[in-house]
Amino acid sequence: MASRPSIFAVYLAGLGSWFVPLGIQQVLFAWLAAIVLHMDAFSVGVAQMALMAPGLLFLPLGGLVADRGDARRLLLRYHVLYALPPLALAGLLSLGELSYPLLIAYGLAAGSIGAFAVPTRDALLPMVAGGNLPRAVALATALQFIGQLVGIAAASQADRTGAVPLLVAQAVLVLAGALAVRRLPAPPPHPPTVHRGFWRSIGDGIAEAARSEQMWPVLLLNFGIGVFYVGPFMAVLPLVVRDTYQGGAAEIAYVNLAFWAGTIVAAFAFAGLARRLSRRGRLVVSAVSVGVAILLAMALRPPFLAFNGLCFIWGLGAGITMTQGRTILQIVAPPTHRARLMALFQLGLGGGGPIGAFIAGSLAALLGLQLALVLPALAMIVLIALVLAFSRIWSMRTVE
Repeated sequence: MASRPSIFAVYLAGLGSWFVPLGIQQVLFAWLAAIVLHMDAFSVGVAQMALMAPGLLFLPLGGLVADRGDARRLLLRYHVLYALPPLALAGLLSLGELSYPLLIAYGLAAGSIGAFAVPTRDALLPMVAGGNLPRAVALATALQFIGQLVGIAAASQADRTGAVPLLVAQAVLVLAGALAVRRLPAPPPHPPTVHRGFWRSIGDGIAEAARSEQMWPVLLLNFGIGVFYVGPFMAVLPLVVRDTYQGGAAEIAYVNLAFWAGTIVAAFAFAGLARRLSRRGRLVVSAVSVGVAILLAMALRPPFLAFNGLCFIWGLGAGITMTQGRTILQIVAPPTHRARLMALFQLGLGGGGPIGAFIAGSLAALLGLQLALVLPALAMIVLIALVLAFSRIWSMRTVE
């Protein structure tokens, strides 16, 4: 059997092969909706909602399936399935068949498969961490962001290359990642247990989170991030780039590159500090608070270079939130519920995101782009205040 370091390296290779295509998709999908089809604010919000909405339905189910099944075998299947939507879209685009309903269908298919894969991959992480789970979480998060950054950089050329080569590259990379997943060891068998029904099992995971003073405030803040940060980022920022800065695919990519560069810097920094930290909840609250200031500053319509600087700082906060929030859950969650609880964490982004995209797109259409940035920031202030008032997140300690 491979040694622990090589097992973790194989895990990271599979993870990178997933997130490079995800970065391509992030820019390409927004470019197709906002620039190629030139949809209005409401329609762009609905399209982004279609890409993220499957998380509402399938992230909890994906976590439950991973808790009960062979996570390695499941992840291998998800890699193969995830290559199909970009190949299908590439084939139809080559025939000149691009339409808004087609884009919606692509978003629903890709989002559904991704919702199953995320908690499955998270469930495998403690098995390959090699005895330093906080560092493994930080490194995995950093590589996730690096992969997205590489994909975003590739997609910035969409104005020149068109969508078809990028979609084919997505599929090839995901299929290559399946080879890495095959090299991972099979997880230990689950202990014999009586399986409850789907809703009882999902409720059991939620109850486990609600009982933990460390998990529920992190999960609630993460849901707020999905609604009030991810939604505007996905639905409003492409429109700001188009309408305020007269940009295209390259400018959308620059905004995403700046954001994810910030997350990578933060993730690598915290990989080095992984075991020295104990006040992880305090870090999460501070990082989430940074996002409020960023949205308010963006609403002032600064020069495009300053706008990208704000995205970088926002990315620093996101990197801190992602690494420390995931670390808290990976440390505290019992193995029997880990995939379901990690699914709840991702549900904050994958489930709150489409709600936020729909709300932000509607606000942009009705009230304008500035208020579509300001109102989510004000809502997040209220949520942060409630979490601080009713939890111990500011004072709690979390160590491995």
